[in-house]
Amino acid sequence: MTGPLYLGIDVGSSATKCVVLAEDGTLLGHHVTPSGFDYGESADRALSCALFEAEAERDAIAYCVSTGYGRERIALADRRVTEITCHARGAREWYPGVRHIIDIGGQDTKVIRLSEEGKMADYRMNAKCAAGTGTFLESIALKLGITLAELDELALRSREKAVVNSYCTVFAGTEVIERIKEGQPPAEIAMGLFRSIATRVSEMMAVRNGAVGATGGVVAHCRAMVRALEEVMETEVLLPPLPQHAGAYGAALMAIESCRAHRS
Repeated sequence: MTGPLYLGIDVGSSATKCVVLAEDGTLLGHHVTPSGFDYGESADRALSCALFEAEAERDAIAYCVSTGYGRERIALADRRVTEITCHARGAREWYPGVRHIIDIGGQDTKVIRLSEEGKMADYRMNAKCAAGTGTFLESIALKLGITLAELDELALRSREKAVVNSYCTVFAGTEVIERIKEGQPPAEIAMGLFRSIATRVSEMMAVRNGAVGATGGVVAHCRAMVRALEEVMETEVLLPPLPQHAGAYGAALMAIESCRAHRS
């Protein structure tokens, strides 16, 4: 690979993502790795793997934008931007007409509303509790002795409209155990968990006018989450090619734009 490279590094609480773009916006490489204890180390690992895929070297990097919880820890970054702005930029690139972006991550859930021009108009965030996040699903799956992937597969077999009423992770776990004891089908219980998150997301959307897109690790790995969102909100939910990398992709696009602005 020849020519300058533009990086987007999204250091989330659970996973670190890296996207490598060419100057014309072509996706050359991407990678995701657990964030762990050292954000700088996880970012370096994600970068190395993304560059390997791009068949490129570090000395070709022209500009880097970091985002996410650990964005301040990325020494390589020329600019640091909030994950809300980057997710909006990435989703808008994939779907120019999108007006609402649902980002369900490991530790928080965000609902971002865009103007007709694609600028961020408003956002809401659930960041005080695990309810409505990937951690909520993982904790319940752990309690049941299955993986998140198995929980997703189970939920997709659901044929009813069951909902787990408890938003709190602790109370939801107790409610799930009670439903198991009562003999409710496992598939309905599993789908009820996803509908619980979808209901919470729907309540966060004060205004709903236009296309809805979803990003984040949960929708990337759980088809049941997308199905639940579409059922509860009664609308199609657009899923981009790399939903978990939306923030890193948006950051990489902003790296290209920032570099061009500095030249002019």
